[in-house]
Amino acid sequence: MKLEKFIFSILQSKQKSFLVYLITFILFVLSVLTFPTHITKAKMLPSKDSDTFSIYVDLKDGSSINQTKQVVQCIVKNIQNDENIINISAFMGVGQPLDFAALVKQSALKNKESQAELMINIRKQEDRDITSYNLVTKLRDDVQKNCSLYDANIKFIELPAGPPVLASIVTEIYGGKTFESRRDFALKIAQILKNQATLVDIDILADDDFLMYELEVNSSKVIMSKIDLDQLKNILYLAFEGMNVAVINDKNAQSQIPIFLRLNDSRTLNNSSKEALITKLENLKLMNTEGNMINISELVTIKESLKEPTITSKNLNPMINVIAETSKDSQIYPLLNARDEMLESLSNDYEVIKTNLLNLAFIDKKTNERFDLVFDGELKVTIDTFIDLGGAFIIALVLIFFLMVMYYKSFAISGGIVLSSFISIIGVIIAHIIMDLITTDTFYLTATSLIGFIGLIGINSRNSTLIIDFSKQLVEEKGLGINEAIAKATATRSKPIILTVLTMVFASALIANDAVFGGLGVALIGGTLISYVVSMFFVPVIIKNQLKKIL
Repeated sequence: MKLEKFIFSILQSKQKSFLVYLITFILFVLSVLTFPTHITKAKMLPSKDSDTFSIYVDLKDGSSINQTKQVVQCIVKNIQNDENIINISAFMGVGQPLDFAALVKQSALKNKESQAELMINIRKQEDRDITSYNLVTKLRDDVQKNCSLYDANIKFIELPAGPPVLASIVTEIYGGKTFESRRDFALKIAQILKNQATLVDIDILADDDFLMYELEVNSSKVIMSKIDLDQLKNILYLAFEGMNVAVINDKNAQSQIPIFLRLNDSRTLNNSSKEALITKLENLKLMNTEGNMINISELVTIKESLKEPTITSKNLNPMINVIAETSKDSQIYPLLNARDEMLESLSNDYEVIKTNLLNLAFIDKKTNERFDLVFDGELKVTIDTFIDLGGAFIIALVLIFFLMVMYYKSFAISGGIVLSSFISIIGVIIAHIIMDLITTDTFYLTATSLIGFIGLIGINSRNSTLIIDFSKQLVEEKGLGINEAIAKATATRSKPIILTVLTMVFASALIANDAVFGGLGVALIGGTLISYVVSMFFVPVIIKNQLKKIL
């Protein structure tokens, strides 16, 4: 057999055996180097192609509903002509009906005139030529450029492919002596995040200071004007809020139908200025007991007050969240760039302390205030998942090593089997690079890819044990030399091994294009193919000097 002769020639020659080691080592190093060079990128899960997405609109606190409406109308005008969009639903002053994303993004808590949400339904996946996440990327730039009226913050929200989190990147900022100092520090962090090319939809989840206007009724003037005080209060309430005044009983309705009374749309203000409020009040008049019309603006006093900020906390520690989403990129890479910029740009004003993994602490050199920055969101889930899967992989290798030690009574043979299993990472990485080249979007090494890699350990170990056991049998029963026995065993076992490999490849090809499990399929394809090469050439070389010790 040609394969047997070729393997035997490698085993007989020290130079050829060394060349196998060298080629394997070079391929392994080059494969690992694809991570720091970003040729291979890691991500928890790739983006999900869905049939809907949302747009969240946040104006400055205190903005009027009319201003919010203008922004919403601008957004609708910019996106409604896209052929992939079926319909748009807008919700102003409230959140949209809860979906998977809104459950963790606090949509149900929205009740301000400065907030709005849009729900956009798009064509089914098979009826469009673009993925939903690429469509969002295409629409985002035009909408944010043309519709950021009144400094509106416009965020495009997609259904999460992975764990439901507040955002892809969440920076939790703790510390500071006051809310204002904590918010000022959050502004600096947000600006650094904005400098990253692939980070979008940056938002600071903290209230801005703004003026509130309270209407205080002048009781003395009301009495002198002969106006009923309760009537005045009711009219003011109807003018700005409205109320339920009665119900209608209908036999076809399951419950009573409320009658809601309010003045016309003049109840809303054109803007949030004091002058708009005064104009509104001047248009409201009441008739006194003598039949005279009295202007309401003469009976109330407008008081200005500063809106107290909403304080958020986690584990009873006050904090501010700065959130960001990624645009066609993994979370870890722009975050590392942003972290490097934080260390560089803030070191002049702050003493920077590296606290835990990526987290940082900043101590103001002037005020001695300490700010702790903790990274959360999908980024943290990604890091935790890869650490856990990496730990599972190491445990699997250790368990297989000790199992082989118990079976062969040899640490060297067991180490060779484990090493040959680990080398299959070369095929996993090469397969991901090839998929990245032939697909339009970045093909990430995902959590499912690592699951596939862990699963390959057993397959590779089985291939190695087949060759070792058969070689041992040939030496003991046929009296062959060790190198000759290994070459013959490897060539003989090549057919069942390649059949196993091809079965795995064909089965894994069915899920290679799946959005979630594509990484698993590609890892199994690349890993099993390279495991065949490793079994044919690397395993024979690594066991030839150790086989005689277990005979």
